[in-house]
Amino acid sequence: MIFRTPLPFAEALESRAVKAVLPTDFRTRLLSEIPAQLRERAFFSAGVTNADFLDRASSAVDDLVTGTVDRATKRLELKKLLDSLSYRPVAGEEGTLTDLSSDRRLNVILDTNLEMAQGYGHFAQGQDSAILDQWPAQELIDTNPGQTENRRDWKQIWMDAGGEFYDGRMIALKNDPIWTRISRFNLPYPPFDFGSYWDVADVDRDEAISLELIDRDTEILPQSRNFNAGLEAAPSVGPEMQQALLDSLADKGIEARFMGDVLKYIGGAS
Repeated sequence: MIFRTPLPFAEALESRAVKAVLPTDFRTRLLSEIPAQLRERAFFSAGVTNADFLDRASSAVDDLVTGTVDRATKRLELKKLLDSLSYRPVAGEEGTLTDLSSDRRLNVILDTNLEMAQGYGHFAQGQDSAILDQWPAQELIDTNPGQTENRRDWKQIWMDAGGEFYDGRMIALKNDPIWTRISRFNLPYPPFDFGSYWDVADVDRDEAISLELIDRDTEILPQSRNFNAGLEAAPSVGPEMQQALLDSLADKGIEARFMGDVLKYIGGAS
């Protein structure tokens, strides 16, 4: 679930600890083609190649996760950094999402990464066997129905992804692949898109049984998302970007190597 205030639980901090800074000139469409396993371990923003900025932005998100500072303070710090780097937006794009110094773009960077950490934290806590037994399902809900800007049709997205409706409600077992299929980021937890207020709410066992999602003897097995076990991906990046990625992973204590175009995890941070 997405929380609009910081929640410094251990799982959220774990998701931040494995992030490696990845400078890239990829735009959003190309970034979406990077395998989820790699994106879940990297900190990047579309079209941002400056490692200093990404490192500071990543640290800012760490602070937001722990609740030690507010977003406005970190946004101002990043604006000052960009000014010291003599950053200037493209003429005519000032204040838009392509303007790295704009409130809109910085909010997207900070909010999305904060919400991903919190989303992962809630997901990981929800994979406890006792919790899954009591609350085996969840519902996709709109936490801010009054927000109208850039809204996606989530009922259509749910239907296109093969989701079932229950009296108009979008409900599925917590470990159903539907949650990954509806996500722009190909991850099984919120946020499911940039700037989205759609979240998940627990559905208890009695209701799941009444909806015929499970029967009384069904056991829901926990889903593990060890951040490094079995890491293998084939990002479409050139030799220079491959080395930059390996260097960033090494800084986090993660040993990996490219075998041809395939990135393979060797060992290190868990």
